[in-house]
Amino acid sequence: MGSNQISQTPLEKIGLSCSGGGYRAASYHLGAMSYLNKVSYNHKPLLENVKLISTVSGGTITGIVYALQKQEGKSFVEIYHFLLGKLQTLDLVKSGIEKLNPGAHWDNPGKHKNLINAFAEQYDLHFTKGATLSALDPMNAHLDAVVFNSTEFTNAVDFRFKNREWPFTGNFYNRIKNEVAAEIKLADAMASSSCFPGGFEPMIWPDDFVHKNAPNLKKLKESTTEVMGIMDGGIYDNQGIDAMLSYKASESTPYFDLVIVSDVASPYMEPYKPYAEKEKKGWRAFAVNEAYKKIAGYSKRVNTMLITIALIFFGLPFISGYDNNLWTGVSITLGILALFTYLLKLYVQSRLEKVKQKISDYLLKLEDNFLVKNLSQLKVGELSVHRAEPLIMDRLNSLISLLMNVFLKVVRRLNYKILYNNNNYTYRRISNLIKQLTEEDFNTNQKRRKQQGFSERLEKNSVLIGEYGDIISKEIGAIADEASSFGTTLWFTNDDKLNDMLEKLVVLGQVTMCYNLLWYLENLIYTDNIGFEALQPEVQKNILSTYEQCKNDWLEFNKVPDRLYKELAKLY
Repeated sequence: MGSNQISQTPLEKIGLSCSGGGYRAASYHLGAMSYLNKVSYNHKPLLENVKLISTVSGGTITGIVYALQKQEGKSFVEIYHFLLGKLQTLDLVKSGIEKLNPGAHWDNPGKHKNLINAFAEQYDLHFTKGATLSALDPMNAHLDAVVFNSTEFTNAVDFRFKNREWPFTGNFYNRIKNEVAAEIKLADAMASSSCFPGGFEPMIWPDDFVHKNAPNLKKLKESTTEVMGIMDGGIYDNQGIDAMLSYKASESTPYFDLVIVSDVASPYMEPYKPYAEKEKKGWRAFAVNEAYKKIAGYSKRVNTMLITIALIFFGLPFISGYDNNLWTGVSITLGILALFTYLLKLYVQSRLEKVKQKISDYLLKLEDNFLVKNLSQLKVGELSVHRAEPLIMDRLNSLISLLMNVFLKVVRRLNYKILYNNNNYTYRRISNLIKQLTEEDFNTNQKRRKQQGFSERLEKNSVLIGEYGDIISKEIGAIADEASSFGTTLWFTNDDKLNDMLEKLVVLGQVTMCYNLLWYLENLIYTDNIGFEALQPEVQKNILSTYEQCKNDWLEFNKVPDRLYKELAKLY
């Protein structure tokens, strides 16, 4: 089969990847999957033709819950409402932080007591209930394989949690034996995949994965002195594309008839703006050295004030002979508080001085370095704070933008190129992107498609070619604008709940999946010379049936975008 030809069974073997993005991702992917479950192909839900799920970060929450509960024989409606309920009510940050309080119950004393392991315990309690990777072997539903992606911090590559359908869990450098991998808790895989930088610390392999029912993991921990940090899968591949395309890969023909990438990551970012200089007045008018002296002077005054307050409040009860009354208690408490604040301030100052000294010692070691020699010519202490401030802030802001935006966008584009630069996937791919139904994205895509050209039959029969207002209703556009702008969090605030953000994300996932599947089928049916006419009559019939369902659903969604959401609510 040529690279410009469709598969002989276009909708039979489907690979689905679900990107990272916190609760935004988990909700949107749940909506996309609910539409795949709604539409049928050959008399069964199209979702049941998904043979592999590859997930990252927030997408791993949806992926693990779905795979595990399918193994347990649950229906899609049961899984859908279970996950919807958890996303609606569970504030992982609140419950996770509470686990870190002194005296709070810590289920696994072997785990480092930190925020990501607190989340892992919450995942275990609320989502997976102690299940391990062994629960996914053998797969007894429509899925053949699952992969939950994270990133390891020893070789800077992916670290994948997989069922036995794959050769091994881990990666090329760290091949985890099946008997060890089988003991990994799904909650720990979920936490590893979703612990995004800045919000969490890495999970430590193997230490943080050992539990009381894991003899092989325990032996591994005891037999090795090497540990490895594992974090968010989005650092390496936030879409899970690479793992999906590597499954049963061959040089000739792709394994999957169709690859669906459900993605809530935005291709856009706020442009970098230089730091806006503030007016040169007040403390900004001082030279750096002068400002430092001023701050040091204020610090001494604060010290004197705190000591004075402590002495006064410790001394006042002395006048009354330290009578056992409310005033004595309040006075001593305030004195202790002032003394504690003073001691804490001294401690912080001493730590800062040590850091300053370490930096100074380090720079002395580099005194022959070309850059350091030249930087030493800058008399920083004589600069005004007004002038030094943008020198610092511009570097800081550009670094943050690089790490949080530029780097992730570059990685995203590189992974999409794997899929879109391979002509074998020309008619085997769908990108289900969260912003596609916003006016900006729609117009950009329509312009690009027109430049590439349509076949005459496609342009004549498509219900998706035209102006934005003619194709996308105002109701869908409003939901797309609002839901696609929701941030990467692991909770919904009270304001989000009042604005029904969870519902809007699920609805947007449903509607966008319908839109993309319809566009894909229109191209299969109406693009000339790609092989549709050569398909078996039964296959053509099944594709046309699915196409008619998608077309009717799209027209209905334009009238009532939340129609499927409401239908599923009635089944609860």
